[in-house]
Amino acid sequence: MVSSILIIYGSTYGQTERIARRIGERFRQAGYAVDIHRGDRLPENLTLETYSGVVIAASVLAGYHQRYIRSFVRFHAARLNRLATAFISVCGSAGSDPAQASIYIERLLEESGWRPTITRSFTGGVAYTKYSWPIRWVLKRINRRKGLPTDTSRDWDFTEWQEVDAFARALTALFAAPIRHQAQLASAGGGE
Repeated sequence: MVSSILIIYGSTYGQTERIARRIGERFRQAGYAVDIHRGDRLPENLTLETYSGVVIAASVLAGYHQRYIRSFVRFHAARLNRLATAFISVCGSAGSDPAQASIYIERLLEESGWRPTITRSFTGGVAYTKYSWPIRWVLKRINRRKGLPTDTSRDWDFTEWQEVDAFARALTALFAAPIRHQAQLASAGGGE
């Protein structure tokens, strides 16, 4: 029986979706079946308990993760707490201010009651070409102060892709542990 992983993501400008899909691809390479869904476009018949593990990824914009992701984890916290789960936060502060990035994660977990097995924050990107003029102007000023790129004619990718790959490998091993334990119980006649 192939174990399956559910990945739900919230993405405003596309970087978190790229990270979620990269992690999904690493799970597939490790032999898992993977379902990936955007958090505001979930199938009606989604049953969390049919998955071996659940990964939720969301980006931070103006200090908060997507509302639809916050609502999902609040509504499903009890179910998520019974499964092997991971939360990935994609945040510009992750690289320069890890303490602030952690605050965003803690806020979501505290308000929802969800206790993921593991959390991780990655730096996102600056999608200047996708921003409205006011957002582009504000971010250019912030990035100038921080010594980051201010060329608004292109997008900038700051994601630590090697770390994303390493985290995905760690997740495949972590999510396999409960499966191995269940298989051992079943073969010993102690399955539930």
